[in-house]
Amino acid sequence: MKKSIHFKALINYKSAEKGGSVSPISAGFRASFQFSFELKTYIGVHVFEEDDLIYAGDSSTLDITLVDAEGFVSKLHKGLDFEILDNSGNIIGTGIVTEVYS
Repeated sequence: MKKSIHFKALINYKSAEKGGSVSPISAGFRASFQFSFELKTYIGVHVFEEDDLIYAGDSSTLDITLVDAEGFVSKLHKGLDFEILDNSGNIIGTGIVTEVYS
C-alpha cells in the first residue's frame, strides 16, 4: 500500500561548504524533519515532481510524505517552517510548507 503525500514544500538545501549533503538527493530520499513547535523529529520521504536529482545549494518545491506521523499530520498548515536533518543530526536544509493535502 502506497503512503499518501502529506504536504508540498519549498526546500532550500545547504551547500556542501555550509554543512549540506555532499551527495545529490534523489526521489525517495529519507531524512528527519524537525518542525518549529515539535520536540519530536519525523522521517520524511522526498517525492519529486520534476527533478531527477537535487544538489547541495539548490532550492526545490516538492512533495513530502511523513512516516509514522498520524498524530502530527493534523497540525500541518501552510507557512509552517521546518529543518531537514541527516542521519547524524546535522541540518542539511530548511523549508516552508506551501500546501497541505488532506
